[in-house]
Amino acid sequence: MTTNVFGRIRWGGIRPALLLLLSAVIPIIVVAGAAGYYFIQKEKSALDESMLAQAQRSSVAIAKELETQVQLLTILSESPRLDPPLNTSQFARIAERLRLRVPTWDRLRITDREGSIVLTVPEDASRPKVPLVDTASHQQLMEKAQPTIGNVMRGPGGAVAFPVRVPVIRKERTVYGLTAVIRPQAVTDVLHSTGLPSSWVGWITDRDGKLVAASRDAPSLVGGDAVKFAVSHVSIAEPHLGALASGQEIRIRTATVADTGWTVNIAMPLSKFHELSLRGYQILGAAISISLLLSGVATLVFLREQESRRREDAALASWQRMDALGKLTGGVAHDFNNLLMVFQSGVESMLRRREDEKRVRQVADMMLEAVGRGKAMTQRLLSLSRRSNRDASIIFLQQRAEPLRELLKKAVQDGVELEVDFPPNLWPVTVDAQGVDAALINLVTNAREAMTSGGRVSVRARNVDDLAFEIRKLSGPGIAIVVSDDGPGIRQEHLPRVFEPFFTTKGDTATGLGLTQVYSLADRSDGYVAVSSVESRGSAFTIYLPRASGPVPEVAQEPAPEVLPRKVLVVDDTPSSLSVARLALQDEGIEVVACSGGREALSILNDHQDIELVLSDVMMPDIGGIELSEIVRKRHPSLGFVLMTGYSEAIEKGQNVDVPVVVKPFTKIELREALSRGMTAVGRAGANIVILRR
Repeated sequence: MTTNVFGRIRWGGIRPALLLLLSAVIPIIVVAGAAGYYFIQKEKSALDESMLAQAQRSSVAIAKELETQVQLLTILSESPRLDPPLNTSQFARIAERLRLRVPTWDRLRITDREGSIVLTVPEDASRPKVPLVDTASHQQLMEKAQPTIGNVMRGPGGAVAFPVRVPVIRKERTVYGLTAVIRPQAVTDVLHSTGLPSSWVGWITDRDGKLVAASRDAPSLVGGDAVKFAVSHVSIAEPHLGALASGQEIRIRTATVADTGWTVNIAMPLSKFHELSLRGYQILGAAISISLLLSGVATLVFLREQESRRREDAALASWQRMDALGKLTGGVAHDFNNLLMVFQSGVESMLRRREDEKRVRQVADMMLEAVGRGKAMTQRLLSLSRRSNRDASIIFLQQRAEPLRELLKKAVQDGVELEVDFPPNLWPVTVDAQGVDAALINLVTNAREAMTSGGRVSVRARNVDDLAFEIRKLSGPGIAIVVSDDGPGIRQEHLPRVFEPFFTTKGDTATGLGLTQVYSLADRSDGYVAVSSVESRGSAFTIYLPRASGPVPEVAQEPAPEVLPRKVLVVDDTPSSLSVARLALQDEGIEVVACSGGREALSILNDHQDIELVLSDVMMPDIGGIELSEIVRKRHPSLGFVLMTGYSEAIEKGQNVDVPVVVKPFTKIELREALSRGMTAVGRAGANIVILRR
């Protein structure tokens, strides 16, 4: 047991720190995951840019290589050996020496303006002379008189090459075309020299879409359609996707080679690119998963912390309630002991001087007055816990102004001035009249206790056309009862708690239940109570009550004739209470049959057909009074029924009963009125509860 307690204490101390740690860690993980995902996306963008840079770098390198070829040929084209008429043998010797110095030249050719081959270096005597293959680039050369790069071609012998042509210009006229036939391997070497990553692939296409060179071995495809090497899917935006002939999917960036119509393509495996995306999603997913896990842990810890706090608050509230209950019990015990003292002294006085009729009468009056005070005290205590509005009726507060003024005068001291103003045009409200009296007495008493040096208390009522203008919790017409004073006021930090049960600032002498009763009355009357205060300027409590919607009951001009039963069955499981009720009925000349339980009462009713009314206690062990009334009214509809109770939780909660209820201790007049109403209500199912004087 001790270990468990210490374990809970240690865990209770760790929970707040753990919550604080989780609240700090979770955002960090989320931010880290988002940052990781963002950096992965940036890395993907950087990879695309790297491919584009590689393509541009390769295109520039190839353009420079081709430009170098053009410059060498241009220098050679200016040789006097090419002056017409052409001395082929002399030029052949010069061309052969130069070709040996430029290994990328497979052969050199001179063509005339019509495209006929005039000279080939080196000359292969075993091969027959063939016509010019790439006539388009030759025609362009002659028309524009500018260097031209031809398309890659496959010659009659199967060899693949592309021409670099420059014009031989004499006297501002192109007389020959000088061509260097170059193997594609030269371009492939340039492609590799630009630092192409091993996992990437690069290839070059000419203006006709033929494959000029590739970074991977593809000799059989060079000179043919490039789509046999790689297919680029149609895409508006760069980069675009494609696939190699092997089926491997790739991501492609391109760049053009200046003044050639060639295109450099750089690609990387799409799987490598997707690895980055997958890594980014994995980082983000891991961050989300960890965050959700930690959020779940934080939620669990938070709920446990809340539950722990609720238990602590409940324990504290319970302790406070017990402390306040102890104060309340002490106060009630003090008041009841005073009442018991009246009875004890009275009984002893009557026993000593039983022959002194005047003295006995005086003592009896004192005892009856004590009974009234005790009954009022219990009713005030019960009003604190009452949750129903069963005692409410439609009333005009202005009709109670004078009696209420007299009650409130008793709650103030001589040094406090009291003002009560209830205008005659106040609207009717549905409220417990005695609850209003108790609430106003509590408010005036609080004001008087706050003004130790005297002051002024005002109790005013007024009509409000729409309660929502003053208090948003309500709507429609109603009345406002304002109790204000010019005392020291309430501290601002205490204002939100003034209506809490057992909350008090008066020290150990107060119970903290007075304002709770005020709040309870307003709440069960579908109203509201508000408080405002300015320190050193006073306080104001306003009770808002909605206007009654039902018809206002008319005041009876003549009392109804009293009808009393001739024979009554009294049911009560408390012998003393049963005896008192029997004596009270017998004093009225009524024949009485008594029993101590509901089952016995049902049996007696079957045997005594002359019983006219049942007077039953509410709280009984076998069959309660409310249940008994329902059974009797079904079996014996001609019988009257009256309930008597000191306290009934069911009735206090608002349970509807169809018979009159008289509250213990009751006077002879209250008993006669209840019996009369019980008799007149016979046969009228659904009769309302009779509200008796308390």
